[in-house]
Amino acid sequence: MGAEIQRQIDERKRIEAKLEEASREPGRKEIIAEFKSLLSSFPEEMSLMQSQLGKYKEAVVDIHSLRADVQSLYTTLDRKAKECENLSVRSVEQVAETNKLQAMVQELKDSDVELKLIFDMYRHEFTDSRDVLEARDSEYKAWAHVQSLKSCLDEQNLELRVKTANEAEAVSQQRLAAAEAEIAELRQKLEASRRGKARLSDVLKSKNEENEAYLSEIESIGQSYDDMQTQNQQLLQQVTERDDYNIKLFLEGVGSKQLQDALLFEKHTMEKDLQQASSSLDFYEMKAARIEDQLRFCSDQVQKLAEERFQNSVSLENTQKRLADIRRSSHQARESLEDSQSKIERSRVALVELQIELERQRFSKKRNEEELEVVRRKVLRLQAEIEGSSTVQRLQQELREYKEILKCSICLDRPKEVVITKCYHLFCNPCVQKIIGSRHRKCPVCAASFGANDVKPVYI
Repeated sequence: MGAEIQRQIDERKRIEAKLEEASREPGRKEIIAEFKSLLSSFPEEMSLMQSQLGKYKEAVVDIHSLRADVQSLYTTLDRKAKECENLSVRSVEQVAETNKLQAMVQELKDSDVELKLIFDMYRHEFTDSRDVLEARDSEYKAWAHVQSLKSCLDEQNLELRVKTANEAEAVSQQRLAAAEAEIAELRQKLEASRRGKARLSDVLKSKNEENEAYLSEIESIGQSYDDMQTQNQQLLQQVTERDDYNIKLFLEGVGSKQLQDALLFEKHTMEKDLQQASSSLDFYEMKAARIEDQLRFCSDQVQKLAEERFQNSVSLENTQKRLADIRRSSHQARESLEDSQSKIERSRVALVELQIELERQRFSKKRNEEELEVVRRKVLRLQAEIEGSSTVQRLQQELREYKEILKCSICLDRPKEVVITKCYHLFCNPCVQKIIGSRHRKCPVCAASFGANDVKPVYI
């Protein structure tokens, strides 16, 4: 029995040593905090690198467009150089033709001089008879006149051809000067584009180097991220193994406690020693429970991190949904604003129509007042002329009829105060209000339907 108790004590010491080794291992809080900070900084670095990569792509597109511009400038320069060469060849040909024409003119002048000499020689030799001499003189004069006409015609043709050649040469010189100026301008543009190309090439080279550095940094960060994931998986596996080991230790402790209780029940004589052993066992169990709490806290932290990641994804989805709802509501608000603007435009049109109608009523009122004034003058004049005659009675009857016309046709008592704009019939305000208050809102004269907005006041 003593050997069994000693064996249990040794087993407890071994368990305590293992628990102390487990407690001396580095805590997981620092690892989890470092992992979380790395995860939080990784998206920002990725977004920054993506923005810089977008800028590099835009710079590459600009360089390609500049290369295309340089190529087009090269093509234009080659075309202008070919045109300049063609113009120079044509100018040389025209100069050669001009020289040829001048040589022909000189030959014709020399032949004219020779013919004159021959004519003088023949005239001095043939001095035999006057008739023959005169005939020959006339023949020579005619022939000389023909030759002079031919030479004049040839000279005019030559002058025209020389003038045309000179004009063509001047035009070709102008074109050549314009082409040379354009070539010089294109060469300046080409030099500027070459300098810009060289500058952009240097910028692109530096950007490519920076891009390669960023890519290498991204690869290193990705590698470190993979390493951290591997380390996290290893830590999770270690936590799982440690939990299993703690459960096993707890089960072993429970078995040892049960065995200790059995030994205490069997041997009352060793109760004090067993009580001391049980107190030490309780202390170890408390320590094991504390370690279990620490492990549980670490597992809870890992679970919280997973939940936070899930909540972040859920909040991102909710934010996207709210953004879609806001866009939808803004679209609806825009549509409602357009409807309100159309209603306001219709209200403006109705207001203009009402103003026009009011002006028309004012004009009719003024005309009625003028007619009434004319009638009053007639009545006064007739009353002054024939007092107590039948004409006065007739006019009084007409006046009563006019007054009856100005009274409401419904109650035949009150004067007409309002007009229905749908049919322009006049009534008193109380009668019209009674009709508006009823269900059948129709004009008593023409039975036209109307509303409260169609009733307007008039002054007669």
